[in-house]
Amino acid sequence: MLSTQAAAVANRLGSVIDGKLVRTKISTPLGSMIAVADDAALFLLEFENRVALTGELRRLERDFGLIGSGSNTVLEMLISQLDDYFAGESADFQIPTTQHGTVFEESVWRALRQIPPGQTRSYGDIAEVIGQPAKSREVGQANGANKISLVVPCHRVIGADGSLVGYGGGIWRKKWLLDHERRYAWTSFEHS
Repeated sequence: MLSTQAAAVANRLGSVIDGKLVRTKISTPLGSMIAVADDAALFLLEFENRVALTGELRRLERDFGLIGSGSNTVLEMLISQLDDYFAGESADFQIPTTQHGTVFEESVWRALRQIPPGQTRSYGDIAEVIGQPAKSREVGQANGANKISLVVPCHRVIGADGSLVGYGGGIWRKKWLLDHERRYAWTSFEHS
C-alpha cells in the first residue's frame, strides 16, 4: 500500500505505480550502480558507494513498500541504454523516470535533461532557464537532490567559474563523465 504522500506524488506525476519496486546492481566502468524501478518508471540510479544511497533506499521502501531484487522492462531498457552510453554509442536516455520533489526541484531536473551531452551549464544558467535567475544556490540544492544519476545528468552542471563542483558520485566521476561525453560528441541528441 502506498503512503498518502507517495500516492499523491504518483498521481501528480501521472505515473502508474503498483508498489512493486525492483532493485538491481549494474556494473559500469566507474563502479557499480544501484537502480530501482517499477514496471512504469525508474525511481533511482546511484553509484553504490554514494553516502546518501542507504537513506534514499529506506525512503523508497517507506513510501512504496519493500524493494525486491530482480529485473523488469524499465531496468532492462536502462541497462541497454547504459551499455550504449559507456560504449560511446548514445547519450540519449529514453527512460521514464519518477522523482518526487518540490515543483522547483522538478523544474531543475527537467532543465538538466535538456543539457546536451558533452556540454555544461552553471547553476546560474539553470536558474535563468527555469525563470528563477536569483536562485542559483537553490538550483545547486535541487541538483544534489537528484536521485537518477546519468539519466538526469546533474554531472553536467558546474560552478560559475567553470570548476567541477558538487557531484554525489565524486568529482573524479564527474570529470570522467564529461571527458567521456566530449570524446564522443554525439551529434544526435533529442530529449523531451
